[in-house]
Amino acid sequence: MDGSVATATQLLRAELSLELEMPYEAFTSQQREPYYRYAFSKLASATEARDAVNDFFVKLHGRWQEALRSDNLVAFAWKMLHDHIVDVLRRRDRRPTPVDTAFIPVTALLWSVESDPIDALLTRIDLYQALARLPERQKECFWLKHVLGYTAVEIAGITGSSASTVRTHLQLAVRQLAKTLMPEEGWACPVPRKAS
Repeated sequence: MDGSVATATQLLRAELSLELEMPYEAFTSQQREPYYRYAFSKLASATEARDAVNDFFVKLHGRWQEALRSDNLVAFAWKMLHDHIVDVLRRRDRRPTPVDTAFIPVTALLWSVESDPIDALLTRIDLYQALARLPERQKECFWLKHVLGYTAVEIAGITGSSASTVRTHLQLAVRQLAKTLMPEEGWACPVPRKAS
């Protein structure tokens, strides 16, 4: 070890036969569709999203042994995907702007929007600006839930977090967005119901 202390999990993984681990092909087939949907929602181009996800899976294949030895394979891959999408946006020198994201179809808004298209556009721009101020994990969880329509359990499977952590990130994101977008109305975030 290069001066660092290995966790018990890392030591155990180092001694396990890698054939007992998840095969690369199984992982890619399981994650390809949610990764593509995420890439498409950020890049707004089917071709760019497909190319970005394919490039990402090539990079992941090159680091597969490292990914298998990580504490959380899914979280490791999600971080790599997120960083890759950011790199793609930087390479094309086009960061998401409020105008770009204002036209992305949102599957579930947190509040109703007036029928006036200008009000709807302005509300989406305000939402995008408020989202940009959220911590990264809260922003990702909110995006996956409210833009792409995934459940907390599905988000946990995509990002490698626990479902309870995802629900916490979602609740904190909604509270912060409510404070930012509707401060004068004194809106309070509803208390989540206990899962039965």
